[in-house]
Amino acid sequence: MNSRERQLAAIRHQVPDRIPVDAIAIEIQAEIAAFLGIEHQAVLERLGTDGRVILAPYLGTPEEPVDGLAEFAVRAECVYLTPHLGRTPGLFPEFTEWGTPKVPHYATHRYFPLSADSSLADIETYPWPDPGHYDYALAAELAHRFAPDYAIRGPYWKPLLCQVFDLFGTEQAMVLMLTNPLMFEATLEHIFAFTSEYVRRFVAALGEDLHILYLGDDFATQRGMLISPQLWRRYLKPRYARLFEIGKQANKFVWFHACGDITAVLPDLIDIGMDVWETVQLHTLPISPEQLKREYGRHLTFFGGINTQRLPFKTVEQVCHEVRRCIEVLGEGGGYICGPDHHIKPDVPPANAVALFDTARQFRRAGYTGSD
Repeated sequence: MNSRERQLAAIRHQVPDRIPVDAIAIEIQAEIAAFLGIEHQAVLERLGTDGRVILAPYLGTPEEPVDGLAEFAVRAECVYLTPHLGRTPGLFPEFTEWGTPKVPHYATHRYFPLSADSSLADIETYPWPDPGHYDYALAAELAHRFAPDYAIRGPYWKPLLCQVFDLFGTEQAMVLMLTNPLMFEATLEHIFAFTSEYVRRFVAALGEDLHILYLGDDFATQRGMLISPQLWRRYLKPRYARLFEIGKQANKFVWFHACGDITAVLPDLIDIGMDVWETVQLHTLPISPEQLKREYGRHLTFFGGINTQRLPFKTVEQVCHEVRRCIEVLGEGGGYICGPDHHIKPDVPPANAVALFDTARQFRRAGYTGSD
């Protein structure tokens, strides 16, 4: 099997020639390249990752294009400074298309363009991004180039709830959900209207070269849901269902990123069409890996499983043991894509990252006679 065939077979709950491997993001590719003595651009190929993520990058407005940060190593996005914010480039030099500042990593201080003092009129007149200002042609070109060999998924991070968080701040957004649901839902609906149109254009542009509709949102912690399942079902489930349906109507698998313990709504996500759950952080769940596979393995393909929070502190031998354990349980009968359960961060030793992927690729069950 090639990478495309292998990953899609696992999603179909068929047994591939070997366990497919993938990653959300590997932030130490340069260090891995140096460790292995190879070129930076050869790292993903060397590690054997079976999927490739494609997105349609934002082009900004013709009036004020500004070079932004590289995203997913596809190309540099163009973002624009929104004049109505009254901010100067010296103060907030990089904005996303939503009017929120681009930040290079988590836990960075942020400026939020909306606040508790905003009104419904402010929501309605806010300069929401235009789905037409994205380079779908480039996304289609890249997908066509890689689709014969790799499982293509995209566009990935076009969240609903997290985008409300980015506009108001997490705490204020959750307060708003309870104290001013009209304004919360008006904001959410504008985000959904943009996202659904973006997804429609993206799916149409990539056509048969897109194998998997890849979306994500975060609404849980490692201790459970950020919001009640009832509020999740009221505000988010019907909108996710409509996004998933865009993929289903185009005969795409649906791969969804949601961190932490989402077991309270996992049956709901299955009900609306989720095929692959990313990211399976086993250490956050109230059930064992065996129970997870037993209860949900008929309906879902699991991606992740290898604890990246502990990856910096393990020996190579411990990493190999964890990988084999995950495959033994989650990979039984297909339905598992092995990989880190979140980003591989800069504090991970390259040897541990390489051991993760090499062990998964080399894994064979007793009696298996195939070759890699």
